[in-house]
Amino acid sequence: MTEEEKKNIKEQFHYIVKDGIASILRSAGFRKKGNNFHAHVGELDWCINVQKEWGFYFNKLNFTINIGVTWSEYAICLFNKVSDFPLEGYCPIRTRIGSIMGKGDYWFTLRPHQDCSPVKDLIYSTIKNKVLPLLDDIKCLDDLWNFIEDNRTWHTFLIKLFHVRSKQKVFWATPIDLYVLCLATGKAKKAKLLRRKVERRKANNSLLDKITETYGKRSPETDRFL
Repeated sequence: MTEEEKKNIKEQFHYIVKDGIASILRSAGFRKKGNNFHAHVGELDWCINVQKEWGFYFNKLNFTINIGVTWSEYAICLFNKVSDFPLEGYCPIRTRIGSIMGKGDYWFTLRPHQDCSPVKDLIYSTIKNKVLPLLDDIKCLDDLWNFIEDNRTWHTFLIKLFHVRSKQKVFWATPIDLYVLCLATGKAKKAKLLRRKVERRKANNSLLDKITETYGKRSPETDRFL
């Protein structure tokens, strides 16, 4: 690839981020730093990141859009600090735009001198019609349970405990992050069951103890799903 071709791809990418992503997200209340976006809504922080990587021999640019949800108490518990602009990579609940589109781990591709308007328009319409309406249904911690996918062993185990009728299962989380969410939403008995399962996999017990201590300071709530 020539330098001129590489420059053209970068210009396409900048155009898509500016007109296809930043414009719609800013109108929805997101702030922007580089290729990262953040909005604080209710109890939660919505975080979006545009991830890019050059293809084989730099003859194309692939990129995708990552979406995450976090909350301040999680950041304090896991990282000992709260950021006023949390990043998607540090979110406990995460997904990619392809999952919301029904295409799995989907990446957009840019090549030299292509017409990138269809890519920009697709991203804009997907964010407007699918991503933002989905996030609008997630404004408190309890809302998150409706959207965590259950097609993996850990998630199947956990979702079966709650018998929650889910909506669009597009988010995933690690067992540790699911444990935090259990405690954060007052599901102490479910958290104990999950912890026993995690410990059998040789989990970081000191981290689990720290999480338990953080949420143990609050008054226990009713485990409403029992």
